[in-house]
Amino acid sequence: MTKAFFIPTFIAVLLIASFPAAAATSAEVDQALEKAKAYLYSQQKNGNWEESQKRETTGEHLSHDISGDQWGGVTAVATYALLASGESPQDSRLKPAIDFLKKADIVGVYALGMRAQIWQFLPPGLETKTLAKRDFMKLMEILKKDPRDRGLYGYSTSDRSYSMSRSQYGVLGTWAAAQVGVEVPLEYWKMVEDAWIKQQDPSGGWKYNQHKYPGTNDPYPVTPHMTAAGIATLYITQDYLHSAATCTGNPTNPAIDRGMGWLVANFDKVAGGMKFPRAYPFSTLYAVERVGVASGLKYFGTIDWFQKGADYLVKEQRKDGAWNGGASGFIPILADTSNGILFLSRGRAPVVINKLQYTLDGQPGNWNQRPRDVANVTRWIGKQVERDLNWQITNLDTNGNDLNDAPILYISGNQELKFTPEQKAKLKLFVEQGGLIFGHADCTTQQFADSFRKLMSDLFPYEMRELPTDHILYTGQQFPRAKWRMKPPILGMTNGVRELALLVSQNDFGKSWQQNSPGPEEPWQMMANVTQYVSEKQGFRRKGETYLVTPDPKIKADKTVKLARLSYDGLWDPEPGAWRRMSAILHNQKKIDVQIEPVKIGEDLKEIKLAHLTGASAISLTDAQRAALKKWIEAGGTLIIDAAGGSTEFGKSIEAELDKLYPGGLKPIAPDHALYTAGGEKSPTIAYRAFAQRTVGTTKSPRLQGIEQNGRLAVIYSREDLTAAMVGETMDGILGYTPDTATALMTRIVLYATK
Repeated sequence: MTKAFFIPTFIAVLLIASFPAAAATSAEVDQALEKAKAYLYSQQKNGNWEESQKRETTGEHLSHDISGDQWGGVTAVATYALLASGESPQDSRLKPAIDFLKKADIVGVYALGMRAQIWQFLPPGLETKTLAKRDFMKLMEILKKDPRDRGLYGYSTSDRSYSMSRSQYGVLGTWAAAQVGVEVPLEYWKMVEDAWIKQQDPSGGWKYNQHKYPGTNDPYPVTPHMTAAGIATLYITQDYLHSAATCTGNPTNPAIDRGMGWLVANFDKVAGGMKFPRAYPFSTLYAVERVGVASGLKYFGTIDWFQKGADYLVKEQRKDGAWNGGASGFIPILADTSNGILFLSRGRAPVVINKLQYTLDGQPGNWNQRPRDVANVTRWIGKQVERDLNWQITNLDTNGNDLNDAPILYISGNQELKFTPEQKAKLKLFVEQGGLIFGHADCTTQQFADSFRKLMSDLFPYEMRELPTDHILYTGQQFPRAKWRMKPPILGMTNGVRELALLVSQNDFGKSWQQNSPGPEEPWQMMANVTQYVSEKQGFRRKGETYLVTPDPKIKADKTVKLARLSYDGLWDPEPGAWRRMSAILHNQKKIDVQIEPVKIGEDLKEIKLAHLTGASAISLTDAQRAALKKWIEAGGTLIIDAAGGSTEFGKSIEAELDKLYPGGLKPIAPDHALYTAGGEKSPTIAYRAFAQRTVGTTKSPRLQGIEQNGRLAVIYSREDLTAAMVGETMDGILGYTPDTATALMTRIVLYATK
């Protein structure tokens, strides 16, 4: 079996005592990043961050001095951190630094390794590739060739020693050069992998090197910094050496397994815990971030590595925005601050795909036969949209809301899927909260495909069908299907509003992604289209940001409202998550508890005074149902209606039904109507989804309509979607309001109807 990837089998038993208990919020992380970036810019001089504008070539300790062989490294890491955090290479403050780095005579491994990262942010072309190749060639000169330390790095060409710290930066620089098209021989990656595995301690971790600590008879200890660097390095080499795409089970990597076991057991030492030698918490966190991003793991064991690191960084940040690990001179404050920025910005990059880890009959399922499939396609998509994107591994044993860290849940394999009722409930909740499940049959295995289809039919009352060629996933995204040479069939399941699940069963897309092959682009373009479809081409949520809302138990409601969800034969409840989220918003923001009761149209609504009717297909009422609705409305009931997803079929049919109830009674609701300021609220800001703007234009006015009875709005109708938007999802192809606007409108409707 090819050794290609590792998924931890251990369970962490330690929490991080050195980290604060309170979790840093997304807003606090934003603030910390802005302060840190402002600090870096405040320290810039002459367009760069060097203490001297020329490299020193005489004196002591030149090999590791930031004014000697590592000259240029501070500017490189500061520039890299700012670019990775989203700053533009055309920024008037960054452009001089980039120009400086293009021309600077940089010779040291740390400085070269960081400078090579810059070229990934520049437009592709001959100049960029030439700059990257120059750094690669210099790094190859520093690379050790002697059998004793072959595959490792010293400080510079004149340095006879080696360390794992220097070596990680040599590999990082070479990897960055490869990302912009520099050809790196496979022999290089093999040499590096062998060297790092040879240096691994029996405990599973890594030391600075195998020699004695200077001035003592003590060997260097295993540290979190070097261990994280070792794991991250092996993740890089596996992408080049172990890309086989088979259907023989999940490959493993014992070296990474042992390293992760050590890192989890010692994670309390990541930030400031090591007393000998000196701890470098910020460079350690940068290495931890690389492990987290490369592995796709949200948790190291039970430890949320990003949250723990973010908590530490928010707590330890100085008032001026800098971070300082206390290593005076050797690792300057600018480097510490840059490493903190890299951890926060790269670690919180949007997670666009969750890959599901699952078991079958108590044994690991073949969920990870292509361990780099999602990693590679996510990186490719990120290049298309010119931003860092992450992926993540999740399972059905964690908090169900973890699934919604990403809009797509990827399930792959070649076996029959067998999930417990509890696991199925989590999958169902994920979709009802706005997610999309993507199934992939490895090696086009029919057994997996059939079981996936059955799973979806167990979860939802819909059938899977081949996506029509005019589906917006094909026609409204970056890569139109009409231009594809290979047109693989994709199955989808819809609720009439959006796709709930997709299945690729006749083409092995994952094989192309795993092998990172330059073959047909359709598998790559298709997944790019899917990510654009679920994000409405409006961008992605960063890690820590969520549209999910749950009731705050600390808030006590002042009022209870009973709401009837009107049911009928048809797609009457396409989005069950809509009122769950809306009820939580009303509880948290307005102290209103909503009691929801499904009631068939025509049945007695009793004392219920508020009802919601929606749908995604045509509706037809009987005379008895119309009569019952009219009687209830005229007795003081308020009926809310919207076309789920902006369904044309539902809209036309319900408008015809309303005309039968109240001929000519449906009128536009004026923008200054008391409805929009109900409860003393300000009139809401009106915004429509990008897809809807093709129909409604650039208007910023609401398009609600109503029927008045006895001086009040008795029927409130929206031809544009409110229901899907109340879920909070950003899905393309929906004709309606944005989630923020829809929830604001529904809040005012409830306040108006229950005053």
